Amino acid sequence: MKQPHVLILYTGGTLGMSPKPGAPLQPAEAHKDLLTWVPELKEYATIDVEILANIDSSLMTPEIWLMLARRIEQAQEEKTHSGVVVIHGTDTLAFTSSALSFLLPGLNMPVVITGSQRPLAVTRTDARNNVLGAVETALEGPAEVLVFFRERAYRGNRITKSAISDFMAFASPNFPALGKAGINWEWNDDLFWPRTRRPTLWPEIPQHLPMAPLVIPWVPGLDFSALAPALERHWALLVEAFGSGNIPLDDGVSETLGMFMQRGGLVYVRSQVSMGRTDLNMYAPGQRLAQLGAVGVCDMTREAAVTKLMVLKASNMDADRISYYMTQSLAGELTESDML
Repeated sequence: MKQPHVLILYTGGTLGMSPKPGAPLQPAEAHKDLLTWVPELKEYATIDVEILANIDSSLMTPEIWLMLARRIEQAQEEKTHSGVVVIHGTDTLAFTSSALSFLLPGLNMPVVITGSQRPLAVTRTDARNNVLGAVETALEGPAEVLVFFRERAYRGNRITKSAISDFMAFASPNFPALGKAGINWEWNDDLFWPRTRRPTLWPEIPQHLPMAPLVIPWVPGLDFSALAPALERHWALLVEAFGSGNIPLDDGVSETLGMFMQRGGLVYVRSQVSMGRTDLNMYAPGQRLAQLGAVGVCDMTREAAVTKLMVLKASNMDADRISYYMTQSLAGELTESDML
């Protein structure tokens, strides 16, 4: 029986870094020896490894997201691989997995992103199991963007990094894992994102992505008016508010927000709290935000909200359509009110 093929796209991260006593971890070339370090991969599939970048993931850029998306789309069109695995550093992994979920609405094969907390070349590494699990997920999982980490397969636009040093580096606070790797795989098939719910809002991957929205985590005592110069250079603002979507709207805040929106700026609100959803109608401060024109983004993670905004803006939608789709689930990234 002919073995399936899996494409591994390498972008860097801790997994391939070189540990040296007394020195910080730096990108190395462990990816060249991937099949040597993890020979069991050959039992699952024929593995093709391509290097798209070799960076610390704090250096990840939207340009690399587009490069990944185009290479994945090419592999899908060529029908040469059963699935794709992306090896990535953990710091910005959730931004990349979210971005790819919006850039690739027409997926017909699994795309699985993974990384590790310890390099592949050290003892007690989590890299081996994560790579093996990601390849298994690429062969058996649903046709969407997933993240495999610590025996769990998550929807890629539902996760956020939750731990710096724990092997369970990611959490999916508002959505269950799609699969669990134990003695046998357990898949929650009813949670897979159906193809019938995948709108084709953009016919092709955009040539470029716009500047990220300005993200402001609100804190008591924040002088919001001091941010006015920064707002002049941005097209959208994502406010991370207290609780269900509340911030103190004194005259200075209202005036600064009002001027920003009069210039065509878009304002969105998510909660700083990881579990639960934004509801601007629950309390008076949130209602005042909504009256100004701000839009709550339900239970999206920061990573999903930021990347979704960027992809929607790149599709040349007008402001009203962007705001509408920010409250609609395009790739399973949020829980719509009729799904509660």
